[in-house]
Amino acid sequence: MSRFLYIIYILGTMTMLSLTSDGASAQSIAGRYGGVQDGICIFDNGRYFLYGYATFAPGTYHVEKDRIRFVPDKPANTFMVFARENKNLHDSVRMCFNGFERGETFLQLDNGKTRRVFNEGANCFNPPYVYEGAAVPSQITFSHVTDDYGVLKTDKNTEVYRPGKKLNDFVFLYQKPSRYQQPFVGVITKEDDVTLLQTSLTSRKFPKDPDDKEIEEMKAQLGNGEEKAEDVLYANRFYKLLTGIDTSEYVYDPGAGQYTAHGTKPGEQAEEYTDVRILYKYELVMPVSKDFRKPEKTNLPSVFFTSCEDPEKSYRYKPLDKPSTPPDRPLPTTTAPVIIK
Repeated sequence: MSRFLYIIYILGTMTMLSLTSDGASAQSIAGRYGGVQDGICIFDNGRYFLYGYATFAPGTYHVEKDRIRFVPDKPANTFMVFARENKNLHDSVRMCFNGFERGETFLQLDNGKTRRVFNEGANCFNPPYVYEGAAVPSQITFSHVTDDYGVLKTDKNTEVYRPGKKLNDFVFLYQKPSRYQQPFVGVITKEDDVTLLQTSLTSRKFPKDPDDKEIEEMKAQLGNGEEKAEDVLYANRFYKLLTGIDTSEYVYDPGAGQYTAHGTKPGEQAEEYTDVRILYKYELVMPVSKDFRKPEKTNLPSVFFTSCEDPEKSYRYKPLDKPSTPPDRPLPTTTAPVIIK
């Protein structure tokens, strides 16, 4: 049965099913449905999250007479750009790409030619991925193509950013869209005194965990969905990324945008990727426009190359092998990210 026909079948079936009680409330259906590996947690405040392998998809829901309508949270932008002024880079630029290995993504600097971020068929990824250039671009354009069950989805697949002139140290995040960001419906039934949740996402039925003592703790961590998106990111010299820190544990230098952990000796620097004693603050940059651009084939080299079959030519962030490299000057070029013109 095709996925389309299956969804029609599920939706048709749901019209014949009812919730466990007339006028079921969010309180009565709240709980964890599923097991350790995957499932859905429903909270009595109208929030839920779907979880599974490499998947965490929160959202809101409301109860109708015979079904539950789930509406996932969606990020405002597919790409996120964080930046800071790094005076020690002078007129050069440094860009860290995070999450771009998850999809088919493209980069254009100023009015130059568009290139793939990764080569076709890329695999054996070994982050971080850092590009360095001799000049700071005035415009950065990202685009992507996603394949959703064989149908290419490209609505407003391009985002244009124009960071300030002084910003020259960047962190880019790619938030690949997934089917879990699309609305879906569910019903709750009972079979042999077991409460089950069935959704249009899958043919499986998730049993409710009657003794889930962690549900309130998870509810508090999830919040009510009204929180502002993170507008600050932190990273060490090797681009170990953190979304938040306890600022009371650091001394902040606003001139350098640098946080130094208490007890750090003068002149010390990060020696390993996981060393977060010295962090730099990156602030969010919003896109100036979004539009659709038809993907075009390109024979130009990708920004990064990585392949299990060719490890010698694959990108590797060499500064991680040389921790003595001072963090306040341009790090040596790693494998050859190509010059983007």
